[in-house]
Amino acid sequence: MSIFCDGACSGNGRKGAVGGWGWAYWSGPVRGTPDVAAADRLDVPPGLPATNQRAELTALLKVLRWLHENSVAAVNIYTDSMYTINCTSTWGPAWKKAGWKRKTGEPLLNLDLIVPLVELWRPAWKLHHVRGHQTNATPEAYGNNWVDQAAVAGAEGRVLVPGPYVTTPIAAPVVKATALPAKLTLAVKQTDLRSWFS
Repeated sequence: MSIFCDGACSGNGRKGAVGGWGWAYWSGPVRGTPDVAAADRLDVPPGLPATNQRAELTALLKVLRWLHENSVAAVNIYTDSMYTINCTSTWGPAWKKAGWKRKTGEPLLNLDLIVPLVELWRPAWKLHHVRGHQTNATPEAYGNNWVDQAAVAGAEGRVLVPGPYVTTPIAAPVVKATALPAKLTLAVKQTDLRSWFS
């Protein structure tokens, strides 16, 4: 059982920046279309810019919520963001013990995402770092590239939707994850997503 998640952000941290997140679950070997997947545009609180870090944190938070809702006991989770792994499993728990403060007194960024990550995460949900944008044929490269493309599609306003599971323009925030059919297509070009990785 493997889940990959990723975030993407165009214009990272600047005014007008747009982010997206994506995740995908394979119950067996990581190849072909995942069993379950979700992606969408990054929802950013008023006054905050979209950033790659927020997109990465959001992607993992969506995964943890899905695992919790589906009572998944153990799974391997892969992300190319060490920041996200550390905020969830190392720094975050230490910040929680310190009352969500740094020793230096500096404010913690992204606490609205980090607090629920720390509360939801379980050690049986193993967090693994995978190098992003690999070109080799390993399962880790395939899974990471798949969710990277899903996150980019989410940032561009193309999201995974229930039913025939094609991407469509955003109509509402947050898409509920549902099982995928054998083929995933793009509404604009009607292209099989597997062709992205050939």
